[in-house]
This record gives sequence, structure tokens and C-alpha cells, in this order.
Amino acid sequence: MGVCLMAGGTALIAAEAGLPWILQPSSWGVILQVAGGLGFVIFVHELGHFLVAKACGVKCEKFYLGFDIGGLKLASFKWGETEYGIGALPLGGYVKMLGQDDNPAAAAREAQRARQAEFSGDLPPEPTSDPHPAWDPRSYPAQSVPKRMAIISAGVIMNVIFAVLMAALAFGLGIEEMTCEISSVRPGGAAWRAGLRTGDEITAIGGRQNPIFSDLRNGVTLGDVEKGVSFTIHRPADGTTESVVLHPDTDLGVPTVGVTSPFSVTLPDDISPRLPGAAAEAQPPLAAGDTIRAVNGKAVSNYAELIAALASMPSEQVTLSVARQAADATSNGNLDITLPPQPRRTLGIVMAAGAVKAVQAASPAAAAGFRPGDRLVSMDGNPVVDVLALDALLRRKVGEAVAIEVVRDGAEPATLSVVPREVSWIEEPRWPASPVAISSLGLAVAIETTIATVEAGSPAEAAGVKAGEKVIRARFIEPGAAANPEDAGLELSERSPSWPYCVAVLQQVAPGTRVQLVVEGADGLARDVELDPATEVDRFVIDRGLVFKPVSKLVKAGSVAAALASGGRKAMEDLSLVYRFLGKLTSSQISPRLLGGPIEIAKQAGRSAEEGFSRLLLFLTMLSANLAVVNFLPIPVLDGGHMVFLLYELVRGKPPSENVVAALSYLGLALILTLMMFVFGLDLGLIPRR
Repeated sequence: MGVCLMAGGTALIAAEAGLPWILQPSSWGVILQVAGGLGFVIFVHELGHFLVAKACGVKCEKFYLGFDIGGLKLASFKWGETEYGIGALPLGGYVKMLGQDDNPAAAAREAQRARQAEFSGDLPPEPTSDPHPAWDPRSYPAQSVPKRMAIISAGVIMNVIFAVLMAALAFGLGIEEMTCEISSVRPGGAAWRAGLRTGDEITAIGGRQNPIFSDLRNGVTLGDVEKGVSFTIHRPADGTTESVVLHPDTDLGVPTVGVTSPFSVTLPDDISPRLPGAAAEAQPPLAAGDTIRAVNGKAVSNYAELIAALASMPSEQVTLSVARQAADATSNGNLDITLPPQPRRTLGIVMAAGAVKAVQAASPAAAAGFRPGDRLVSMDGNPVVDVLALDALLRRKVGEAVAIEVVRDGAEPATLSVVPREVSWIEEPRWPASPVAISSLGLAVAIETTIATVEAGSPAEAAGVKAGEKVIRARFIEPGAAANPEDAGLELSERSPSWPYCVAVLQQVAPGTRVQLVVEGADGLARDVELDPATEVDRFVIDRGLVFKPVSKLVKAGSVAAALASGGRKAMEDLSLVYRFLGKLTSSQISPRLLGGPIEIAKQAGRSAEEGFSRLLLFLTMLSANLAVVNFLPIPVLDGGHMVFLLYELVRGKPPSENVVAALSYLGLALILTLMMFVFGLDLGLIPRR
């Protein structure tokens, strides 16, 4: 029997023109690739069992993809002595051998049938008084232990072989992989604490040199949280290289260091329906595939240089020199585009400031003696009310000493003198449950869910929101859309203090988007309020809504031997990753809510197929590794459980008691069914992933 689970991922691309994704003709090719790929992986696993069983002379009565529970099946036909078919329940597949049944309720009956069956299989069994007549020589139990071991392990072996071949084909065709440059860091995260910033390049992770971004994800997710993960960082801005050990954070349910994938300065091929923020107001309009070459005449060659140029003049209109392939380009494919500033949107709600969550290494705050746990009281004698606005004030005082009063450990307030630095990078809270960065100092400060003040004349005041209330949930309602009661929105709580993230999302939503907040009063009663955001006059969005393609490189083998070698390494890495993932799962270092079932697998396969055939092949390589490892776990009713029973028989010279096997099989079946219900709940959204 084959069963597959995997770590959760992202959803399929949204439907266009009002049609569900599955009904769009442009999606049908992807759907066929996904269905064929997933079916192929399961087919290969069961084919391994089938071929070795036939080679051992075992009668195979059924070969099914999916399970024909209660006789329900989509299609079937009989060829020779075997019935081939597709079951109605698409959770795996199975090969039914004479004398073997994974269902413990039917195992005893099947064993009796195999003992009494005529060797020809065509005549009714002869009456016998022997309670345990000899096994049919073509039955599974009649085979020697080594033969049965070969039959049971053949599915896993076939998955491993085909994982190598699929990965080899992917590398032979070539695949685009994201490089290991950093576009931004999570405030307070492991990378932020070490001082990493926009434009830094990761040149080594542990012993792996010149890694790609997937190496970063895997190395961090499955690395040692306590000992940390070693990185070598190159900073092109000043030519320095240093080695750091990052200790991944686990507050998001999976170990992360808090970096985003690399951005180029070329707009995506698909920027529909429109760019967010000020980028949508550019004149003439920006177009798909545009590459930004300069800002106000100053050349930029990468994302870090572009952000540095925009950060130096956030409130000014700028001129972008753009290379365009379109026919309306004015000269040699180049044209100038004016990009207005983007004032920040606001609801007029100022949340209470929490404690300092982290202090960045080698920062002005570290030099001034700030510590995690400090609470900011005042700056130059003025009370600190809105921490989200504090960084904008400090950037106007670069190079000047400012006095910040803090409360530490319940003691009397202390005053620290600190000199703000110039900031030319991005540290936006683009993750839920992130603190806010005061980048000019190198502080990450938590934001609570209690409202400290409501600004006069603001949307919040007009909606009746009051200081002292709590915001416990936020939803964004796009123009023309009605509030969806099934949309859970963004949770705000002590467990998930996500107000900074909510504010960051507010800057990127379409114009006219309303914000629906669930506000809890002092009496504990909650109510919904809808707000139309206003704009600020003195705070601006640095990146102005510009979005870009990731930076990638083509990884392609130069020969068949090189492709096979790369495929072998990839397959072994995926097998190791699955084992390490399961190890961290059992030690509670990774949340079980990251698991995914058939629906999530199909979603991720669909996204991979949309990225290209080679990417789908690598996804199927990973899925094949999942199938091999999960099915070889020592759980009764799975291949690994059967192997444990066979090892017992090999050592003891006799099989385990039928009663023991039946009891353990029921236990294993209950475990598998419980797990399947859990992952289905995750897939369907009945169980939240956080």
C-alpha cells in the first residue's frame, strides 16, 4: 500500500476573469501534468511491489491506483489473473496479493482463503479437517522471508530509482533556481539580529558553497536550532565577507532566519491587474518586463542599489530610466518614467508599544547599551507614543545624538544617548507576528494589541474606535467586494501580535480597499468596524509598490553522467530532508500543521507545473522521496510495518502471533486514519495552520 504526506505550501494562482482556476482552458494542460505526475509516482511505487511479486511467483489479484473502498472505482479491467483499476478514493494505491491484506479485519479471512485455495485457482476448495492447511504456493505467505522482504521493499526502491531519474531529467533539461541574495529581513529575526540587510549575498551555508535559495530554506528548516546554522555573508556594498552563526526562530511554527528571496530590477512578465501603490501611478505606465537602469540619472544595477536610491528621497518624485522591449520605447528601447512618492496609509490607530524584542549586532542601539526587555518612554523629552512613526523621526536626526529614556526591569527610568545611522535598506514587517524595526537605531520593538490613542479626525475616530480597546482581527475588503463572513482575516493577539504586519499590508492593497476590524471593548464584547484609510503627509513608503522578478540562474547538467550525478544527489538530499523533517516533527521543533494531504500536494504540484516541466519533475522527485520514506516507517499496515514483522520472523524463525499482528495492525490503521483526517482538516481549512 502507498500513502503519501508532505509539508504544506502555497496555493494555486488565483483564477482570472471570474472563472475558477480548474475551469480555465489555460489551466487544463497544468491539470493534466499534475494528474499524470502524481499518478505516475504512485504507479511506480505499486509497480515495484507488482513486478517483484510476479517474479517470485506470487498471484497478484489486483493492481489499483487509489482505493476502491466498498467496490467504488472509476475504471477497471482484467488482464490475465489480475484486475487493474483506478479506485474512487485518491489517497494512494495498492497491489492485492493472494494471502495478504492490509485491512486487519479481512486479514484472517484472506489467510484462510490462501490456505484452502486450489493451486489452479479455478476449482472450489476441497473440504479439510486441518485447521491450518498448507499455504497455496502462489500466495504471499508461502514465500520465503527474503522473498517477502524483496516484495515489500520493492515499492520504496522503485520510488528511489525513479526519484533519481526524474531529478536527472530535470537537470538535463535545465531549471531556473533563485540565487541566495537577500532582498529584505524580518525585524527582530535571526538574520536581522546578526545585521544582515538588503543586498547581502549568502555564499555558503554550513559546508555547501554557492548555495541556491532552496538550500537556504532546507538548511534552516532542518538545521540545528540550538547550535545554529553557519553562514558566510558577502556584502557587495562595501566588499566585506564575514562568517556568522544564525540561531533560527521558531515562533512561526517552522525554523526561519527571516530573509526574503532575491529581487532583480526587472518587472514580472505578468503585472496584472495593476501594480500596487505609487507604481500604478507612474507616467508613462510601467510595463511587464521593464528593467530599471537608473534613478534620477544615477545608475542602479541591482535591487539593493535601487532601494538605496529611493530611500534617500522618499518624499520626492523620481525619474526612472527604463529599458523596454516594447515598440513604444523612444530610443534604443529606453525611456524615462516619472514615479511619484507614496504617502503611507493610516487608520489613525496608535497601538501601545511593547518591550524591545531584539537589539541588532554592531548597531547604534547596541553601542548605546539598549537591551531586550527595555521599554521606550521618551525621546529628547517628548513621550514616545507611536513607535511605528519613531523611525521616520530618527532618520531626520542622522549623525545627531538623541536622548532616549527607557524603563528596564521595573527599575527607575534610565536615559541612553544614541546617534541614529543612515538607512539605505528595507526592514519591513512582511511576516505576521513581527515586531517593528527602528532601523536607524537597530532596535526591534513589539507592538501590543491594545489601542493607546486614536488620532483626532482620523478614520478610526469617525468609526467610534476608542483608546483602551483591543483590535483582535483585521480584514481587507477590496473595492466592489462585500465583506466575506467566511474570511477569517488576520488574527491579532498576544500569540500573534501582527499589527505591524497589518500596517505593512495596508500600504500594498488596491486603492479604495476598506479595512474591517474586530474591536473588543473593556466589557469583553467584540464588534465590527469598517474604515476607509487616510493618507499621511510626512511618512512615505520606500519601495513605492514596485514589484520585481526574482534573481535566478539556470542550473543545467552538461552531460548524461552529470545529470545522473546531480539527480542522485538531489534524490538523496530529498530523502534525508524527509527523515530530518520527521525527526524535528517528533521533537516538536516543527509544527505538525505544516503537513499537507492530497489537496495540498495537488496545489503544490500545480504551482510547480506552472513554473515549468523541470520544476514539476523536481517536485515529483521530492514527492517520490516522501512516498518512499513515509511508507517505510515502522507502522503496521505500511510497508515499514510489514518489514518489522518479517525481521522478527527472520530472527525468531517463526512469524509473530496472529493476535499480536492483528492488534498492532488495528493500532497502525487507527494512527493512519487519524493522521489522514488531520491533514484533510488542514487542507480544507478546518484546522488552522498557525
